[in-house]
Amino acid sequence: MIIDPSFLSPDALDGLINDYCLRDWGLNDVEAPLETRKSQVQQALKQGKLVIQYSEEEESAHIMSADSLGLDN
Repeated sequence: MIIDPSFLSPDALDGLINDYCLRDWGLNDVEAPLETRKSQVQQALKQGKLVIQYSEEEESAHIMSADSLGLDN
């Protein structure tokens, strides 16, 4: 199930964005500082390039590429 980011609290959304940034980029701040990466992820969510997918089975949410889910932007 895809969740609109506006349905999440600011803290929940920030937690998902942090998780995505650290999972996909690691702890390396040389390429881009965490705040820059977070801004890029927020923009990609607004553009529909990234989406929030909730798994009822796992009872967890993750940010994923819309392309990886076969979704059109």
